[in-house]
Amino acid sequence: MNKQLLLEKYIKVAVKKALKEQEEQQKKAEKAMYMVYRFPGLKKLMEDLMSPAFGRYINGINIVAPKPTTFKVDLTNGQDFSIKYIGRGNFQVKVAGRKYDPINVGELERASQGIADLLELNYAPKEAEGTPSDGGGEQPGAAELGGEIAAAETPPPAGGEAAPPTEAPAEEETPPTEA
Repeated sequence: MNKQLLLEKYIKVAVKKALKEQEEQQKKAEKAMYMVYRFPGLKKLMEDLMSPAFGRYINGINIVAPKPTTFKVDLTNGQDFSIKYIGRGNFQVKVAGRKYDPINVGELERASQGIADLLELNYAPKEAEGTPSDGGGEQPGAAELGGEIAAAETPPPAGGEAAPPTEAPAEEETPPTEA
């Protein structure tokens, strides 16, 4: 196979993978929005706490307790907070261990600031195994395409022949032992 065909196959697989990921993300967003629209006061509260575009910042909303109805809101960075329905259209928000009553404007603002603080806590994304950044393995997507594309992506060194792999000296540091 020539490089053009390999490149076309790689692009096709990459596009299919991207479309699949986008489809999964859209399904998650629809599931999160289902809870918001099923409980009428929840949408207004989420808009008051975050913004009308709160969907960008949440991964999902789940019911964790039936009585009192308690929702767990998962944010995009892995953090979460809870909302408890306390009756007659009233809710109580618990952010980072503190409870807020959104009927009170001051407490609503403090809860909103607490959520903003949670969103600022952005942990590093988990790196996939075999990425070039960790120094080893195959290129991303090469597993789906087989060894042919992986071989085509890493051209042999100049000189025509593949050089034998060189081994690094075996200098391993042993961790200090605790006595």
